Amino acid sequence: MIHPQPVLETSRLLLRELTLDDVDGLLETFGDPEAMWAYPSTKDRAETERWIERSIRSYRVNGWGLWAVIRRDDGRFLGDCGMLLQPVDGAEVAELGYHIVRSDWRRGYATEAALACRDWYFANPANDRLVSIIWPPNTASRRVAERVHARMRLFVWEKTGTEECLYETLRSD
Repeated sequence: MIHPQPVLETSRLLLRELTLDDVDGLLETFGDPEAMWAYPSTKDRAETERWIERSIRSYRVNGWGLWAVIRRDDGRFLGDCGMLLQPVDGAEVAELGYHIVRSDWRRGYATEAALACRDWYFANPANDRLVSIIWPPNTASRRVAERVHARMRLFVWEKTGTEECLYETLRSD
């Protein structure tokens, strides 16, 4: 199995493009009802493949997408983190998202990966707005977003019609 070169590196993590070889790694989270409690449902293999294919298309179109999060010291697949376009306030906006396997929660991996992605995103002068959309009861994800973003407001997301927390950072922040 050959994986792409890292896109980003932190002290503990490597982030690289997802490939279809990562389906089993993502299924560890996407197939886990406890890990996916804030989503409408878990994902099966076909849905996980489509999730990865969406990122692969985004790499070609946008130059970014969700990246595989790999622990440096042992090469363990931890999840994904990065950006995908989402409808927000009538425009397509880059949303920063993250999923970490439940066995590695509360170790700071999501925050470390998300901060690296935010900094990478804003290193491109053309990028001026980054958001994270989080269901209000998902306090663990909200804590990550509070460390990454400058502000939060509640809004009704046009994609779902539900009230969500919109965390946002502008280049000018």
